[in-house]
Amino acid sequence: MVKYESAFKLKVVKSFLAGDGGAKLLARRWSVPEEKIRTWVSHYRLHGIAGLQRKRSVYSAQFKMQVLSHQDREQLSSRQVAAIYDIRNPNQVVVWRRKLDTGTVAELEGRKRGRPDMKPTRGHPVPPSTGSSDPTPDLREENEQLRAEVAYLKKLHALIRARRSVAATKLARSSD
Repeated sequence: MVKYESAFKLKVVKSFLAGDGGAKLLARRWSVPEEKIRTWVSHYRLHGIAGLQRKRSVYSAQFKMQVLSHQDREQLSSRQVAAIYDIRNPNQVVVWRRKLDTGTVAELEGRKRGRPDMKPTRGHPVPPSTGSSDPTPDLREENEQLRAEVAYLKKLHALIRARRSVAATKLARSSD
């Protein structure tokens, strides 16, 4: 992914606002995707030069819900709502929408990124329960059934291969 300097973005935006051409013409002239120019212009109009500078943000689930509800309420596109809330990548709003539509609000919670901790967590071992809700016998029974199914399928495939080889040898003998 290409990163553009703030000065370059500002030059392109000022060229657009000065009427030197539309987003399509400027995209060809500056070798920049048309969508990027439209996004830069909307960010510049709403937030000034700060809207063109790099920004690294972590958004809370509450903020994400606020953005999505604003988008629904005002019937805005992802680019429009991203510009209003100063979200540099409009596709991020699309990702949030998809997570909300397919999952729950918990899907919008950010996962911890990076390497996992190397230190093992020290916790108390859970004592085995003596109640009747022990799933072990059920799992063992299911495991045995699955093993039987796999064995059956292996024998079936072997039988089919054997019949095919017998048919192939008969065919070869009859053609001689």
